[in-house]
Amino acid sequence: MAKLGMRSWIWFLAGVGAGALATAMSERRIFVGVNSLEAAVKRGERVEKGFVGFCDLSRARLAQAQLPGALIGFATLEGADLSGADLSGAMIGFANLHAVGLSGAFLGDAVLGFANLAGMSFDGAQLDSASLFCATLAESRFERANLRGASFFGCDLRAVSFAGADMMGAQIEGCICEGVTLPDGSDWASDDQWARFTETGHPEFWSPAT
Repeated sequence: MAKLGMRSWIWFLAGVGAGALATAMSERRIFVGVNSLEAAVKRGERVEKGFVGFCDLSRARLAQAQLPGALIGFATLEGADLSGADLSGAMIGFANLHAVGLSGAFLGDAVLGFANLAGMSFDGAQLDSASLFCATLAESRFERANLRGASFFGCDLRAVSFAGADMMGAQIEGCICEGVTLPDGSDWASDDQWARFTETGHPEFWSPAT
């Protein structure tokens, strides 16, 4: 069999990747405009593994949306209302979600990265085992949120409030934490303080249940 040159391998791998992407997208219901998505939410439809992207959904009314496993990217949702939404297992990235309301939403096992999440409300939201990385979360609120097993990596957490949040088993690495309000209402001063809220073996462990 003739040997494949480097260029041939590149085209081969690109073709495989494009095929895999096409297959993955063919399994998703695609939303590229605010009207169709708002209409589906208004009808109470449960849309599993939908794709929301390449559109402006600023201030969209999406409260209680049922979008488990959604892929949300290359979109603007600034000021949108997603309170009480089911976004469990969703992947959200390369998107502007500034000031989006996610109070009481379900984001267990969700992945949020490379996105503007500043000024968001996650109050009372379920983010157990969620992964947040390389995201701007400055001035967002996670008050009374379930953050068990969640991970924050390389995030901007300046002036974020975790007051009353359950952070047992959570991981915070490489984040900017100036001005953070810790779960017990105290002010962040050093990364050593996180262990009090994440490690049950800590002698001064604190959680909302204690």
